[in-house]
Amino acid sequence: LEGNNTWKNDKPYVIYGYVGVNVGNTLNIEKGVRVYFHQNSGLLVEKEGSLKVQGTLDEKVIFQGDRLEPYFENVAGQWGTIWLRAGSRDHILSHTVIKNNVIGVLMDSLGSDTEPTLKIDHTEIYNTSNFGLFARATHVEGSNLVIANNGQSSLACTLGGRYYFTHSTFANYWSGNIRDFPALLVNNYQIASGADGSEVIISNDLQAADFTNCIIEGNQNVEFLLQNSEAALFEYNFKNNLLRFLDPGGNFSGDPLYDFEDTSKYQENIFNGEADFKAVDENIYYIGELSDAIEKADLSASQEFPTDLLGVSRLPSPDIGAYQHMIFEE
Repeated sequence: LEGNNTWKNDKPYVIYGYVGVNVGNTLNIEKGVRVYFHQNSGLLVEKEGSLKVQGTLDEKVIFQGDRLEPYFENVAGQWGTIWLRAGSRDHILSHTVIKNNVIGVLMDSLGSDTEPTLKIDHTEIYNTSNFGLFARATHVEGSNLVIANNGQSSLACTLGGRYYFTHSTFANYWSGNIRDFPALLVNNYQIASGADGSEVIISNDLQAADFTNCIIEGNQNVEFLLQNSEAALFEYNFKNNLLRFLDPGGNFSGDPLYDFEDTSKYQENIFNGEADFKAVDENIYYIGELSDAIEKADLSASQEFPTDLLGVSRLPSPDIGAYQHMIFEE
């Protein structure tokens, strides 16, 4: 794209190949816009560039593949990714749906030392054949976010950085093949190849990985994994979350990263409770009357995000996750 651009809701956009936001430019996408990607297509934003997606509750922005036959409605891997490249900054994804691609959003590097590289809210990412949101050494603030049905992790916060997620649901019930990673992956390093072909560990400070009032669930025993290189800082905190972590073999026994009695890292979490999702096979992650998340959220954090993903008030009795509970019809 040349210069700054605004995509309006007057027609759909169909992308063949990768559309690029050039160095220092901004792409604004207005409410109600639909973007359809052909196979091996995507969107990338270069250094100093910005992507600002401004949907609304009633007019979401939708990114999906261009095969519109019913068979392809929920098929993963149909297109590439939204790639927010190193040095890009000030990204906003609000009231957005991203589905059926390889990686929902791939983002690299800090665009600013003080402001989030990405603010993401009221957004749903579904059916990715790899990762939902794959962040590398960056700064993300997320709320009212659902990421689900992903071939690897729903959320990967890797190579350090700063991450803050509130009232979000990361639920991975992927059944397409064997999944190597849990719903949530957090680490402060990556493994690269040296000049001689040997493995080289690159470490970077994880300054924060804070999860408050979130559901982290899935169809594996362990759905969050913390990987620490002692060569760099590793700061994390889990508060008032519903977490899936079953370790019958004792593989994590004695690991200080999973000392759930350590109140400096874990506060008021619920382990292995019942989420009571409405229909995971249809990517409907509303919670019902049987959920252990009901009225268990931290109120002070909920007051910063007083309505849920559907616009329903959380106050005065907030539930954990992206949605307030509801009564499911038979």
